[in-house]
Amino acid sequence: MNTPKKIIRLFVNILLIELGLAISSAGTALFYAADLGSGAMATFSDGLHLLLNITYGDANMLANIVLLVALFFLKRSYINIGTVLCVFTIGPWVNLFTPMFAQMNIAEMNLVIRILISLAGTACMGIGLGLYVAVDCGLGAMEGIVMYCREKFHMSVGLAKIIQDVVLTLPGILLGAAWGVGTLIAMFCTGPVLQASSKFCKAHLIPLCRPENRTEFRAKEA
Repeated sequence: MNTPKKIIRLFVNILLIELGLAISSAGTALFYAADLGSGAMATFSDGLHLLLNITYGDANMLANIVLLVALFFLKRSYINIGTVLCVFTIGPWVNLFTPMFAQMNIAEMNLVIRILISLAGTACMGIGLGLYVAVDCGLGAMEGIVMYCREKFHMSVGLAKIIQDVVLTLPGILLGAAWGVGTLIAMFCTGPVLQASSKFCKAHLIPLCRPENRTEFRAKEA
């Protein structure tokens, strides 16, 4: 692949990664707005937010940095440009969406609507992270650890994600983070949605954005 094509591909990859992170961050902000408990990273970040008196986005960035250090020692080959973008841009995305949804006063709506908002948040998180993983330009700290567990312990991505969510959620709750039905929804649903989203994006979306992948995909189908 010549240099101009490499630059174009890098640019497309960055756009897809940021789109995935933006969608996922919108899901996190929806959880905060529904106030029924959040996803695993959001719950852990909420705990750090309360402990250190920093914004949700900054807490999320700090949590990702801690997990990135762990991933560096466990499987540094997973670290690439996507990893860096995840660690340092997901926080600003969360900071962007959180006040936007807060203005909608979702927490004051009836319980059914708040549960539906939590489900929408789960869908956004799973779809966004699935797209991010499908780009295959390095994994975020959380996703990298999930993939490490999948390879190390021969389990599905969905199961590894559920286990990781439990491990992250409990410390967040102990630090005082809000939790509830939304926490349970995110804990047990985000992993399967992520797995389905990643599979779909690899098979359909990524080939559309990368002509060479489209050719390879059609050749495999032939």
